[in-house]
Amino acid sequence: MTLSLYVTFMGIFMLSTVIIWKTILHRNKITVMAGMMIAMALGMSAGLTIGVIAGIILSGNLFYSTVFAMVLGVIFGFLAGMPISLMAVLDGTLAGIMGGMMGAMLGEMIAPEFQDALIRIMFVLFIATILILFQMMHQEFIKTKGWLSHPVIMIFGFALFITVYNQMGPLTSTSPFQNNNENMNTKNLVIQADEFSFSPNQVDLTAGETIKVTLDNIGEVEHDLEVIGMEAEVEEMSSSHDHHQEDSQIHVHSNPGEEQEVSFTPLNPGKYRYICTIPGHAESGMSGMIEIVS
Repeated sequence: MTLSLYVTFMGIFMLSTVIIWKTILHRNKITVMAGMMIAMALGMSAGLTIGVIAGIILSGNLFYSTVFAMVLGVIFGFLAGMPISLMAVLDGTLAGIMGGMMGAMLGEMIAPEFQDALIRIMFVLFIATILILFQMMHQEFIKTKGWLSHPVIMIFGFALFITVYNQMGPLTSTSPFQNNNENMNTKNLVIQADEFSFSPNQVDLTAGETIKVTLDNIGEVEHDLEVIGMEAEVEEMSSSHDHHQEDSQIHVHSNPGEEQEVSFTPLNPGKYRYICTIPGHAESGMSGMIEIVS
């Protein structure tokens, strides 16, 4: 994950913890209805935002991204409702489940070029929800007049946050911050390499279409990707190393935690296997299939 994505995750956890802590501190002053609202809003917004991020990061693994987002959404909703009543717990839990499910599906379906923008939008909406909850809690039962709770200060801080957050670096490897100068007709494809698999391991492409493949090594050892037997016009190759075959046109190598790219245009329809040429990796199941259609 990028630094910007770490900041986003930390923001979600820290702000959710603040709301939960204030709910615990003032539980004797919170009505059941207010507690249900707090638990539902927190569970839904946290589950939805985390679900979108998980759906994008774990693209191709909808089951894992859905379970991950649902679990965290349920935890936040449950903890926010627990000091108040069983009704608040139920509201928060169900909202966390629903938010996690919807967020993961949205993150899975969104086109790569819009992933960065979607995460930013969802996080800004999450911040707005937290600020509304914070203001509601101060007006309804905390009854303090600290300068941080003043609406003008909160609006100014929110605007400042949006400005600073949008100046941060890309959140995803297919962010438009990285692709502003690229040909709009280029198709971006991210293939993640782990021990010992590629994700996705089945790819459909079109002959004559320019493809930029990003090999994202999320594993703990080096990996590469080599397409066997494909005739293509190779436009750009960001890295290579000594493991690849001499007659291979498409080859890219990535160290742990790195992303490396290769751009090419496939010429002929057919099915072509791609493998990791590091000794023993292909034999362990590290392979996939590219189908080129006319």
